[in-house]
Amino acid sequence: MNQAAMSPQVSSSATLDRNRQAYAGLAEVLENAGLAEHALYLNWGYAPQTGLPDWASNVLPPGETGMAQARLILEVLGDTPLTGKRVLDVGCGRGGALALLARLYPDSNLAGADLSAANIAYCRKRHQHARLRFQVADACRLPYPDQSVDVLLNLESSGAYPDLPAFFAHAYRVLKPGGRFCYADVVAADALDAVRQALQQTGFVLERQRSVSRQVCAARTASPAGLWTRLDNALNALNKPGLRAELERYLAQPESGLFHALQDGRADYHIFHLRRDYTNAGKVSKDIAAQLLERSARLDQLENPATLAASASAWFPFSTPDASRGCNVFALPYAGGGASVYRQWQLPPRDAGPAWRVCPLQLPGRESRLTEAAINDMEVMVDQIVAAIAPYTHLPWALMGCSLGCKIAYEVARRFELMGRKPALLFLMACPAPSLPLKRRVSTYNDHDFAGEVRHLGGTPPEIMADAEMMRTIMPILRNDSALAEGYTALADSKINVPMLMVAASDDHLVTVEEARRWGRHAGAGFDWRMVDGGHFFLRQRRQELLGWLHDALRASEHKMGEVLLCQ
Repeated sequence: MNQAAMSPQVSSSATLDRNRQAYAGLAEVLENAGLAEHALYLNWGYAPQTGLPDWASNVLPPGETGMAQARLILEVLGDTPLTGKRVLDVGCGRGGALALLARLYPDSNLAGADLSAANIAYCRKRHQHARLRFQVADACRLPYPDQSVDVLLNLESSGAYPDLPAFFAHAYRVLKPGGRFCYADVVAADALDAVRQALQQTGFVLERQRSVSRQVCAARTASPAGLWTRLDNALNALNKPGLRAELERYLAQPESGLFHALQDGRADYHIFHLRRDYTNAGKVSKDIAAQLLERSARLDQLENPATLAASASAWFPFSTPDASRGCNVFALPYAGGGASVYRQWQLPPRDAGPAWRVCPLQLPGRESRLTEAAINDMEVMVDQIVAAIAPYTHLPWALMGCSLGCKIAYEVARRFELMGRKPALLFLMACPAPSLPLKRRVSTYNDHDFAGEVRHLGGTPPEIMADAEMMRTIMPILRNDSALAEGYTALADSKINVPMLMVAASDDHLVTVEEARRWGRHAGAGFDWRMVDGGHFFLRQRRQELLGWLHDALRASEHKMGEVLLCQ
């Protein structure tokens, strides 16, 4: 059960006390509602979805209680070898996962640790098995010997931990070299990278990862009718209104804010498979640790609709996306640029239905977001953009980009395709195919040489180049975006099933026509291209012509999908 509501400002001891009380109260409510067996696993469940991969390498016993919840455990474990292994379930709850493993792997040694004495008492009474051991323990201070565990499981529990880096350090310590850490939880999308970095800084090798938000949401939608009513009645009978928030999180009801955040991508249910390396443990950096302290608050905020409006004002300074009718074109700037490069972009009205709306994205670290840290890692950039635009992708939408913005748009589209929400179109300008590595790597040049590269590339007005103060403002952004571009190359065979239109320049000294046309190798649903006269920096000068091509391409994509009036 995820209890991410715990405030990061309270002390560790106060947080632990609150967690103990919450778990004990939950156990009492479940017992009084007659749902002890249903809640054996205390997780949100997993329902396989057509077209999405599954990891489970074992099958459930016939007639298994809580099929969706048991299936989630097998998905989190995946292909992890368990026969004859010592397995530790940290945050074992009411012991369902270990009881299941005892039936599937009778020769494994299984141990469970949980903060709640009520849960452990229940486990010892309910799951009496010769190879099962349960212990009251704090996940951030695990009382197990060094290198004593082959597999460590942690499922929907870490959101309640006041010191996540300490838990990661203990998980690394107790695992044997080469041992696997199977870790899954709900995380706000903009906190996902901090969790990933913390795991890697601890010393873990990331073997694989995936989002299972769609499968989890499907399982919650299929939860038994009347479940909440029975729990609500038990809450009222026990006079425990303070447990309502924890129960709502546990149930993740389809009408809840957190469920909607999982659906639209602002939150992510993520599975990590990690391996303990043979080297010494590392230490989580101070800045990542600080971000992790806020992870629970970020997840909490997703339940509040006001958060969406606040986020939109930062990402969309000029044109707020339409969340009710869709037809939004999310526009990404070139390296060093901000949302203002698209400020005057307006598509013509339609005869029927709303017009497509160009919504320029303001990336962190520039223009109205100058005080924020810029992003120089593609995966982090995609995580944040997905979280920002996901609330608007349940209706027709498209992506456009210029130069570096094309590569960002491509990766964002790939992420959404995995989520089953691909855009109607990718409109691309002045950019080599994403699988072509950069020929020059300039981000680490000294200031003098880097400024020379900026002059060579062109595009920066002479009056800005001559203004020392302006250069001090834009140079960090340009250097950051250079590092972002240099650190990214897509696989040569990667594709996305979205129509693409590429616009190339006839005299581009940075991107040849052939390099631009190679985008066709990454288009699985049709590729077209146009050419403009002139050089690389044609975005502002050819706005009306580009808008015309964008409008025609959007209409063509609607017809290809068999929906002439897609946006209605």
